[in-house]
Amino acid sequence: MFQLEQAATFEQVIKKSRFLAIALPVSTEDEAKTVIAAHAEAGANHNCWAWRIGDAYRFSDDGEPSGTAGKPILAAIDGQSLTDVV
Repeated sequence: MFQLEQAATFEQVIKKSRFLAIALPVSTEDEAKTVIAAHAEAGANHNCWAWRIGDAYRFSDDGEPSGTAGKPILAAIDGQSLTDVV
């Protein structure tokens, strides 16, 4: 498994919708929750997220159709063999 050394961000606008991705290193579930809350966009329709710390993981679609946002984010984390990341 790999770990991030620093934060990474990416932004893209598609059909007038803004998509913002932020990846940050974390070491505990509480830290992941804090990071998610700190980076949530108040004006966004959806703040979807996923995190993995070792074997533990969580994800949220935040109102998007079930399985269409959080689960693919987690799949991207797993596809890069990352851990300790939100």
